[in-house]
Parts: sequence; structure tokens; C-alpha cells
Amino acid sequence: MPSVFDKLEQEWARLAPRFPGQDLEAICAVVGATTLGELHAWVRSADRSEADRVMAPLAERAAAGSESAARVLLQLLLPGTCRLAASWWALGDAEERASAAVTAVYQRIRNYPIDRRPTKVAANILLDAGQDLWRAAKKLNAERTRVVCVDPGAVMAPRRHVEPHPADELAEAIHDAVAAGHIAAGDAELIVATRIEGRRLADLAIERGAKLRTLQWRRQVAEAVLARTGSAA
Repeated sequence: MPSVFDKLEQEWARLAPRFPGQDLEAICAVVGATTLGELHAWVRSADRSEADRVMAPLAERAAAGSESAARVLLQLLLPGTCRLAASWWALGDAEERASAAVTAVYQRIRNYPIDRRPTKVAANILLDAGQDLWRAAKKLNAERTRVVCVDPGAVMAPRRHVEPHPADELAEAIHDAVAAGHIAAGDAELIVATRIEGRRLADLAIERGAKLRTLQWRRQVAEAVLARTGSAA
């Protein structure tokens, strides 16, 4: 079954050859683009400062209600959105994470404060969407781990199969990897804290008196090992 990202790519394949509507004509003219696909290609090949020549007016029009501008921006931010979707295991399975990431990014696109943040548009939108997902992950994790007192008789209902939550599966895989000596316990804690509990790596760096880049590298290496051992299992 096609994923959310697959569907967006398929939709874009149909949109890319189209001529821009009136709301995007001026933007396309700035870079000499005659189709939405050419506009997208120009931005993707430009450096960050040049890209804002297109991203800023797109964000302005998207916030003003242009669906075309919002869709072009979403396509431009799709690689970053994919990375966000891969980060927050607490939000569910791959499809649930993808849907949550796309929704968060699109909402930020439609509400972007261009007057206050006219530059680094792509980075700002993805950062804000990442913060939204972080808050959602923390909320979901708190709900999953909250202890609720119930009448023992209330839990005697007939048993039914419950699919394990992806976060629980990840936690089990991490436990097994530590037990097998594939990754260090400290690195496992980084993955659990940031990918499952929704904590920010920057906060952990402050708590541990470590450099943020060091923790990023350690987590990246540990996750690569975890992926290899998981695929080999």
C-alpha cells in the first residue's frame, strides 16, 4: 500500500508539468520558471540565501490562502518532513509518523509568520513542525506510561490480541542490542530518551555536560548499529 509520502510524490508528478496559476506567476517569473516543476527544481538547486527569494513569497501566499503555494512549499520540504517522520517513534508506526509529520509541516506552512521571519523559511518551518511533533510525542508517551488505579475485577474481560506499539518494539530491540553488547547502555539511553520519551538532545547535552554534536554522533552510530542488527535478526 502506498505511503503518505508515496502519494504526495505521485500527486506531484501530475502537478509538476502544470503552468503556474495567477498567484504564482510572479514568483515563477523571478527565476524564469514556466512550470511548477521548474520552480521546484530551481529552489532545490539554489543555495539557502537564494532559495529564500522563492520560499519567502511562497510562504507569504500560502499563509494568505494559496493552496498552490502551500503545495509547492510542502513538496520542497518533503525531504525534511521525511526525516521528522523517522524521528518520533512514540507517534506510532511508519504511516502514523508520516501522517503526523506531513500534517505538522503543512499547518506550519499555512500559518507561517512571514513578517516576523522573512528568512531561512525552510529551516524555520521544519524547526517549528519538529517542536510540534516533540510536544505530541511527549504527550503520547505520558499517556502510555501513566499509572491508573482500577478495580481488579475490571481487568478480567476476555483477552484479545493487541498489536504492540512501535515504541515498545523499539524499546525491546534496544534492550536486546544492549544485552548482546551491540550498543552501549549510555547510547541506548540517548535513543530511548529522544526517540521514545520525546526529550530534546540539546537538553540532554546540557544535563550531561556534553557537546551536542558528540551526542548526535553517538546516537547516529548507535542507531546505525541497531538497524543492522535488527535487519540481520
